[in-house]
Amino acid sequence: MQVAGSTALVTGAGRRVGRAIAVALAQAGAQVAVHYNRSDRDATETVEVARSFGARSELFKADLGDAGETVRLVGDVESSLGRISILINNASAFSKSTLNETSLDEWESYMAVNFRAPFLLAQAMQRSLLPDETGKVVSLNDWRTARANRFAYGVSKAALSGLTRSLAVAMAPNVQVNELALGAILPPADSLDETGERVAKAAPAGRMGTLNEVSGAVLALIENDFITGETLHIDGGRHVR
Repeated sequence: MQVAGSTALVTGAGRRVGRAIAVALAQAGAQVAVHYNRSDRDATETVEVARSFGARSELFKADLGDAGETVRLVGDVESSLGRISILINNASAFSKSTLNETSLDEWESYMAVNFRAPFLLAQAMQRSLLPDETGKVVSLNDWRTARANRFAYGVSKAALSGLTRSLAVAMAPNVQVNELALGAILPPADSLDETGERVAKAAPAGRMGTLNEVSGAVLALIENDFITGETLHIDGGRHVR
């Protein structure tokens, strides 16, 4: 599949990994739908950077915790940029909470954003594609989903892995579905207590990853039509130590 000329939706594309992927897709010639919920200023900057490479890029606001807004997002993108053939599930709800600290509202919020939204977006994308059209779905996941102090988050990300494999079967043969399991790419957005040096020592690669290494992996999965249902670890080998 060629990236150039395709319409890509990147959720949570205002900053960090989401922005890097959106910009890489724009550089490769895709039309890029930049989704955001609260980070409107950051998302606007992402659109401006994408457009600087000559790509067509538009801004789309939606609360992925709301099922109706999630489904409408696909229709809004299609009305503006055409049918979506590349879906990047990057948006994620994240905070620290143990099993005992997890409320029902928090549980449902994590499952809605991290698990239900990717399902609804993939379903809406599949329904819109013509029988002979091809597509790609790439979800951003975590290298470790069993976390005592991030309980609801970890469970929702484990569910996302199951969804990836099921979608790979359900959307075959024209759409390939994969996920990236990320290790330390940037310092955590919610904490300053984990330094780059400390993280680097935990991975065989001996360093943190880069945004280019993530976006490069996304592009590689899009351009390869024989990889599907796969979890590609971008974690410097941390999952094997």
